[in-house]
Amino acid sequence: MTWIIVAVVLVLGIALGPALDWLARWSLGHAPGTASLRPRPLVTGVVAGVAAAATSLLAPSWALLPAWVALALVSAAITRTDLACHRIPDVLNAMAFGAGALLLLLPGDTGAYLRGWLAALAVTAVLLILALIGPGGLGMGDVKLGPTLGLYLGFLGWEAVAIGVFAGFLLGALAAVALVGRQLLARGSLSGALQRALPFGPFLLGGALVGLAW
Repeated sequence: MTWIIVAVVLVLGIALGPALDWLARWSLGHAPGTASLRPRPLVTGVVAGVAAAATSLLAPSWALLPAWVALALVSAAITRTDLACHRIPDVLNAMAFGAGALLLLLPGDTGAYLRGWLAALAVTAVLLILALIGPGGLGMGDVKLGPTLGLYLGFLGWEAVAIGVFAGFLLGALAAVALVGRQLLARGSLSGALQRALPFGPFLLGGALVGLAW
């Protein structure tokens, strides 16, 4: 039964690729100075399908499945905009958080739900402090992703919050090292590689998946 559901959400994510790709391009229309994206519905659909399938496989209960699948689908649009333009539009962050705030009520666990809201505040505060300390690192779009990460991971427990956030930063650090290595192999300058901005949203979302798996 589990693998049937995994297959269904995989197909669902791929089928929603055109809609999610349109959502990503539409959301960027509200950001002044942002170039329009070329349509890539298949890529967006594959990302959405794989993410949704992974969350459906890892979700600890069927009651949590709708919330995590919804996050996976919106995450595909967030990944699309952040990788292409280094932006996470507010509308996408609001959709991700709103889906969690609504769908995490389904399990009926009031204690876990309240813990999720506390974790949302805590994670947002940590990301905001890091963004203010190092303005060249995290952007405000990443900070605004904090409530969603905290809400989802906090519902699972404080250990999931710690593991998920740490994993997000670790994945981002590994990607930065790989970027520097690629620049050096291409005989580029090290300073040029260090100055390149790295979209951090996808890695924070990947860390949330690690927290779910944990």
